[in-house]
Amino acid sequence: MPNLVCSGACKNASEAIEQISREDIDIVFLDINMPNINGISMVKILSKRPLIIFTTAYSDYAIESYELHAVDYLLKPFLFERFAKAVVKAMERLRNAASLPPISDSIAPESTLFIKSNGEIFPVLPSDILYCEAMKNYTKVTLKNGKTYYPLTPLSKFEEELNELTANCLRVHRSFIISKKYVTAIGANYVLLDTLKIPIGSQYKDAFLSKLGMLN
Repeated sequence: MPNLVCSGACKNASEAIEQISREDIDIVFLDINMPNINGISMVKILSKRPLIIFTTAYSDYAIESYELHAVDYLLKPFLFERFAKAVVKAMERLRNAASLPPISDSIAPESTLFIKSNGEIFPVLPSDILYCEAMKNYTKVTLKNGKTYYPLTPLSKFEEELNELTANCLRVHRSFIISKKYVTAIGANYVLLDTLKIPIGSQYKDAFLSKLGMLN
């Protein structure tokens, strides 16, 4: 591609880390299965992080790659068109970053969701929510620490409130919303939150996988 210039090809993560530290690299196409240090661990080590596009035969790390803000996740074998699409996404990020003012060091606090349950109101951070389950006119809200709340709000309405505060909670079934932050595995028709198995509804599956970046 004419807008790409290859600065080098490294045989392992150690070589790549050294080159990235001494040069201005914009994009790294990174495998995961590498000797000594795998691709995921390598990204976590980098103090100066270019844009990352994973190119790998392993689908298991897709969720973790997006938590590392990877631009894309290309599963081998992939077509040139799929590669080109990833490059375009990376170029757009580079252009947007160049046009933005410097980011402040201060981080905005997470917005709090106030849940009314059993006659009391409880402040809850969306990042603490493990999953939500439809219970007729109620929604069962389960936190990562095991606490549960039962707001008198249908799941669809509760989903609207969540979507205004976070992109982390995703609908996977007509009766379930889950936090992608706590996903540990995805099966053909279920998702695991640690050892808890939540069903994936057929009508929600494509949208769910797309939001995780797992659909081409």
